[in-house]
Amino acid sequence: MAALWGGVALGGGACVGGLFVDAGRAWQIYLVNFLFWSGLAQGAVVFAAIYHVVGARWGAAIRRLAEGMAAFLPVSLVLFLPLYFGLEVFLDPVREINPQRGAWFDPRFIFVRGLLGLGSMTVLSLLFVYYALRPEVGGAVERGLLPRRWPYDWLAQEWHGEEVERQRGRRGMDVVAAGVLLAYPITYSFMAFDLIMALDPFWYSSLFGGYFFISTFYLGLAGLAVVAALARWTIGLTAITPSQFADLGKLLFGFTLTYAAMLWSQYIVIWYGNLPEETHFVVVRLWERPWAPLSWAVLAATLLVPFVIFLSRGAKRVPGIMLAVGALVAAGLWLERYVLVVPSLWHHETVPFGWLEAAVTVGFLGAAGLSYEFFLRHFPLVPAPGPEAPHP
Repeated sequence: MAALWGGVALGGGACVGGLFVDAGRAWQIYLVNFLFWSGLAQGAVVFAAIYHVVGARWGAAIRRLAEGMAAFLPVSLVLFLPLYFGLEVFLDPVREINPQRGAWFDPRFIFVRGLLGLGSMTVLSLLFVYYALRPEVGGAVERGLLPRRWPYDWLAQEWHGEEVERQRGRRGMDVVAAGVLLAYPITYSFMAFDLIMALDPFWYSSLFGGYFFISTFYLGLAGLAVVAALARWTIGLTAITPSQFADLGKLLFGFTLTYAAMLWSQYIVIWYGNLPEETHFVVVRLWERPWAPLSWAVLAATLLVPFVIFLSRGAKRVPGIMLAVGALVAAGLWLERYVLVVPSLWHHETVPFGWLEAAVTVGFLGAAGLSYEFFLRHFPLVPAPGPEAPHP
């Protein structure tokens, strides 16, 4: 806990200090981390919504860990607010270079779109988790199994009995999960267009939105693999069995291939089109220094290594291997966000990564860790069995 609070203090201090030392670097690493940590939390909640919609029963404890990621989404929404000032720093020079990027790319319009999209996703995600938790927490409060604390009292207010609440929660989850799955691709496509593609004065790609929300879901699965392995080791969550790790590994393997397909679809269209306003974005990142080594590292971490390891059926059943591969994929996708954002803003021959970037990243890690720790400390990690609850 103290380390997480220390990380938040360090990151907050670095953000403020960085604005005086080098505002451009401070804003760009802030944006990279905002995209990464917000996507990690939202991708996991989307997994929980899909799990519910398809009626899956193979990993109830993994679904609950995914629901817990929603605890960071209100924090993420608050962290989006300072980006109003960063968007002006990023986009005003872009619009001077290319005046054709008119009112649609006005920083204030982009901020309003982002706030509406992220706000909607946050409300829907929290509602989904509310309907999932209320029957279990309310039932436990009714039987005197939980102490009187404000999260339990709030969840159990106007309680109508366990059976009624289970039916109500089921209906609520049906509706809200569909809302999450409809809003997610729209919101994250706009985030890709507005917060990444708009940073380059000329580049555009209609496929980029799809690529981004698929990679964000892939990130959520990788984060879940890390959290599931850590939960088994640190708090003894044995409800996650080797078979469940194997099923999560199959999903990760499948989305390794889906991510590769989206990346290739993006690349092949630009390669065949051979239009300067499209190809320069790829050429700078894949073939020119200092960015090319980073881009190839991204491909190795997110595609090559996970693909080779997950070809083994036994590897997916081992928590330690799932932890290592999940952490590698997550680190690769953090680097991918860095490579997508920074080359559009930084036009020097060196990679901007020093104390400022490290401190801001630690700050976001601390905020995400504290949010998740709050959920783990207060709410049941294994859904209670019952007629409407999935079986572990």
